[in-house]
Amino acid sequence: SGDGLRTRVLELLEMVGIAEPERRQRQYPHEFSGGMRQRVLIAIGLACRPALLIADEPTSALDVTVQRRILDQLDELTAEMGTAVLLITHDLALAAERADRIAVMQSGEVVESGVAAEVMRDPQHPYTQRLLGAIPALNATTKPPREASTDVELMAAVDLVKVYPTGRGATFRAVDNVSLIMPKGTTVSIVGESGSGKSTVANMILGLSEPTSGTITLDGQARPRDRAGLKAFRRRVQPVFQNPYASLDPRFTVARSIAEPLKVHRIGDARSRLTKVDELLEQVALPSAMGSRLPHQLSGGQRQRVAIARALALGPELVVLDEAVSALDVLVQQQILDLLSDLQQRLGLSYLFISHDLAVVRMISDIVHVMKSGRIVESGPPAEIFDRPQQDYTHELLAAIPRGV
Repeated sequence: SGDGLRTRVLELLEMVGIAEPERRQRQYPHEFSGGMRQRVLIAIGLACRPALLIADEPTSALDVTVQRRILDQLDELTAEMGTAVLLITHDLALAAERADRIAVMQSGEVVESGVAAEVMRDPQHPYTQRLLGAIPALNATTKPPREASTDVELMAAVDLVKVYPTGRGATFRAVDNVSLIMPKGTTVSIVGESGSGKSTVANMILGLSEPTSGTITLDGQARPRDRAGLKAFRRRVQPVFQNPYASLDPRFTVARSIAEPLKVHRIGDARSRLTKVDELLEQVALPSAMGSRLPHQLSGGQRQRVAIARALALGPELVVLDEAVSALDVLVQQQILDLLSDLQQRLGLSYLFISHDLAVVRMISDIVHVMKSGRIVESGPPAEIFDRPQQDYTHELLAAIPRGV
C-alpha cells in the first residue's frame, strides 16, 4: 500500500544514514551530496532483500561511519537471509575486515585467492604484496611541523554560512559559521561525514557558490563578486574534483582540455599553448603523446593527472582537491599523492584537501579541520587530531576505520 511503501522508504533512508529522511525523501538527486546519492543507491539495492548483491565499490564515496553502518547491514542480510555479497573494492583493509574470501585481480586475471585473513597475512603474489604495501596506514608518519616563519596567510574564510531554501518557507543550514586559514605552501584538510558541509565550503572558496554570509579573502583582499574580478580570482584558485571523467569533456582531447583555461584567459597563442601543454604533461609525469588521446582512452589515474595538469595551467597558488583520490586504487592513489607532494615542493602550492579518508589526511596534512553538521568541531595538527582527539565525533570517525586483519 501507499503508506507501507512510504514507511519502507523512510526505513531504508534511515538505515543508510540519511538524516531527516522525512524531508529528504521529497528531494531530488541534485540536492544531495555525492556521498548521500551513493547511500540512496545502496538503499535501492537493499530494498528487495536480494539473494545476491553485487556491490561494486559501494562505499568508496562514503565516510567511515556510514561505511560501517552500510556494511553492518550487508552482514545482517548475509546472516539472516543467506544473501551472498560479491564485494568489488580497492580498499584492502575493508576487504580483509568484511570478506570471507578474497580474489586479487591484475590485468584481467585472478593472480591470488584464498581465505581473507590468510591472503592479507601472508600474500604470495608480488602484486598483492605491492597493494598491501601501498595502503596508507593510520599510524603513518605525519608531515614535519612547519616553521612559524612559513605561516604567511594566503587565504582566509571567516564565519562562512550557507543556507538553502527547502520549500514552504523552510531552510537548511548546510554550513554554519565555518572559519579557516590557509598559510602559503601548506596543506589544510577538511574531514567529515558525507553531507557534513565540507564540499559546500570548497565550492564557496572556489567561487562556485556564494556564501549567505561571511567573508573570503585572498592575500588580505576580499574575494571579488563581479565577473571580471572572479575571473582573475580563479587564475589563482583552481579545483581538482573526485571524478575526472565527469570533469573532463569527453569530446576534447587531453591537450585541448589542458589548454582550455589558457584559451579562456587569453594567455598566449595556439603555438605557445601547445608548448605549455607539453610542459604541464611533463609536470604530472605523462608523455606528450598523451595529448592526442580522449578521456575514455585513459586509466583513472591518468585522467586524474590530466585534471591536475589542467588545474595547474594558469599557475594557481591554491588548489582545492575535493575527494581527488578517493575513487582510485591504492597504488594509483599513492602515485597521485606523491605527485601532489612533489608539485607542492617545486611550485610552492597550497592545497585545500577535502576527504573522508583519514589515513590519507594524516599523511599529507599540515592542519586538519573536522566537520560535522555544517560546523568545524575540532582543528589542529594531524598528530594532535589523530593521537589525542578531543571530540566524541572524532573518536567515532577513528573507531570506524577498517583495520584489516
